[in-house]
Amino acid sequence: MSTLDEDLARLNFEYLMLARECARSNPAETAWRFGLDKNRIEKLADMTLEHLRDQAESSRAVIQLLPVFVPSGVSMSTYVDLLQPFIPERTDENSAI
Repeated sequence: MSTLDEDLARLNFEYLMLARECARSNPAETAWRFGLDKNRIEKLADMTLEHLRDQAESSRAVIQLLPVFVPSGVSMSTYVDLLQPFIPERTDENSAI
């Protein structure tokens, strides 16, 4: 396997692992973040590590980059802010987040 294939397989596997964990914990968020429909989310949530690895080593990118369509009447910066995950401001200096 070439270096490119190995790198692509590694990226695919990590992406699929992330998507699977999201599908198992929050299917609605998975639909929004990964652009998957209900059937694909259910299949992904049921996949084993071996099946994820097989899919990852397909020599094709499994990562899907969704096009960004800015609704009319909304500035690009406002739209980008809406796409960012909500991270509350730190209130406790000892907090890890």
